[in-house]
Amino acid sequence: MEGRIIGSDLQKYAAYLRREEKSAGTIEKYLRDAAAFAAHMDGAPVTREAVAAWRDGLMAQGYDPTAVNSMVAAVNSLLRFLGWEECRVKALRLQRRMFRDQSRELTWEEYGRLPEAALERLRLIMDTVCSTGIRVSELRFITVEAAKKGEARVSLKGKLRTILMPCKLCRKLLKYAKKRKPPAARYSSPDAPSL
Repeated sequence: MEGRIIGSDLQKYAAYLRREEKSAGTIEKYLRDAAAFAAHMDGAPVTREAVAAWRDGLMAQGYDPTAVNSMVAAVNSLLRFLGWEECRVKALRLQRRMFRDQSRELTWEEYGRLPEAALERLRLIMDTVCSTGIRVSELRFITVEAAKKGEARVSLKGKLRTILMPCKLCRKLLKYAKKRKPPAARYSSPDAPSL
């Protein structure tokens, strides 16, 4: 266990993650969690017991078990990179939730508005595709900024092209964007109302 102290290893670990072609978000998160672990260790030798105590300490501090597991995954990845396999620890065992928080459920009124909202959105998609001649895969380039300018820049398969958008379509899209509010994160259908 001698010499198992995290020092300048984080820069090498960052380079390793880039070589492994991890996404920028993953690299940022893993480095943040690894740095937090290194700060916790504060020059002390890394042992399996120390990693387990850190994991358990996160729970005692009130971290969500899912967040703790993601931090453990990052630190375990660092330990694997360093060749300290015997220091790695298991993630917390979580029982799957069999219920949903009622605040995340759709109300009966919201549930009833879903088909209406879907039809409005489908109409706008069809209007956009038919009036501009774009492909469905190019819809992501139709943004509020594009509607304000009256044109969209499409960059796909190494080609760049400009799509002109009719004024009537731009007005419809901007009107839709203005009235649309980001919905709260909800899922699952409500119980039918009692009679």
